[in-house]
Amino acid sequence: MTDVVAADIDRSGLDTKDQRRRAIIGSSVGTIIEWYDFTLYGLASALVFAPLFFPGAGSLAGTLGAFATFAVGFGARPIGGLIFAHFGDRIGRKATLLTTLLMMGLATTLIGLLPTGETIGIWAPILLIVLRLFQGAGAGAEFAGAMTMASESAPTKNRAFVAGFPGSAVYVGMALATCCFALVSLMPSDLFLAWGWRIPFVASIAIVAFALYFRLRVKETAAFEAAERKGEVTSAPLVEAVRTHWRILLPGMALFVFALPWVYVVQTYSLNYTTGTLSVDPTHALIGLVIAELLTIPVTLLCGRLADRIGRKPVLMTAAIFGVVFAFPMFLLFNTENSWLVGLSLILGLAVIQGGTIGVSAAMLAELFPTRMRWSGIAISREIPAALVGGTAPLVATALVAATGGSPWLVAGYLVALSLIGIIGIRFLPETLRRGVDASALQD
Repeated sequence: MTDVVAADIDRSGLDTKDQRRRAIIGSSVGTIIEWYDFTLYGLASALVFAPLFFPGAGSLAGTLGAFATFAVGFGARPIGGLIFAHFGDRIGRKATLLTTLLMMGLATTLIGLLPTGETIGIWAPILLIVLRLFQGAGAGAEFAGAMTMASESAPTKNRAFVAGFPGSAVYVGMALATCCFALVSLMPSDLFLAWGWRIPFVASIAIVAFALYFRLRVKETAAFEAAERKGEVTSAPLVEAVRTHWRILLPGMALFVFALPWVYVVQTYSLNYTTGTLSVDPTHALIGLVIAELLTIPVTLLCGRLADRIGRKPVLMTAAIFGVVFAFPMFLLFNTENSWLVGLSLILGLAVIQGGTIGVSAAMLAELFPTRMRWSGIAISREIPAALVGGTAPLVATALVAATGGSPWLVAGYLVALSLIGIIGIRFLPETLRRGVDASALQD
């Protein structure tokens, strides 16, 4: 490596490996808080928001209302994701990620302090929706930015593995939220509904402080600073991404049309279905979900290792094909109402599909978009499908099961159709194994 390149890369005085480590930790801890917050909301939507914020609406209407507020956050995700992606590609990764972290954490804490419908009437769901919009806007930018920072800080030879760390952090956040919610759900039901459910939401502020400490220690990525010095930063990264990379954006969105609904059906809707429509013990269902989330962490890293050896597309394609094959068996296992089989179904639904896509897709998209529009390209690819079919998945699933008198087979068919779209999208994405990401490629 020449002295000029070395100066470009090691501009902070830190050892390159030290900067990489900080970038991975910084991106991962922010992802933990993002998915802690989002998972809490999903669990509360499935278990408590209907009676608390939609009293008198009836069981089905209340559940639909609660899941509708869940979906509202996803409507805000592409808006927040695209706005913050613009600034992330214009002014840098670090400052923008600090802002999104604070937005997410404060919104979640305030949700835990909201009065219920019995106290302030219609203002309760209105305020819930407002805070959900802020939560969604922050989340829409947070994970795309974390994917960008981790991927830009990784060497080419193991980028999918490194990108798997913020991907794995998703499930750390999910498991942490589910554990907290499972513990408070052991309280007597009247105390749980009165104030117990609020504890995990208010505790979010402590996790934000922890994440903020690590994120403040992260330097700007070498790839962005090199692009800035060379005058390659564009004033309209979103517009340029759409204009010059639409052939990547379309199949990239198709990939997430498959991947995102699966996680929200398994993570959120399955609790409502197995404990409401069916009679699985809620605590057993939550324990099964925690185990599934914890097992997804090593699977994500292993899939990253595999993608760094054989390519991104084979791993992604295997996950999408599994989605086609497993959709109907998943509900067959649910319908046994056997806690062990329900847990097995949750494990397969999360570990195989999400473990095979979340980190690998991060590396692939980072390698497909240049630095000046990387965050924007990832945000467009991920957050538009998140709004259209991700956050709406529990709502759609609830409506489909209600329309068939409690039968889940339309939901299974819906997941099969989305998985087929994912297969088509992956087919048209170029393989990016061994491809660099601008300046970071020089570090290898």
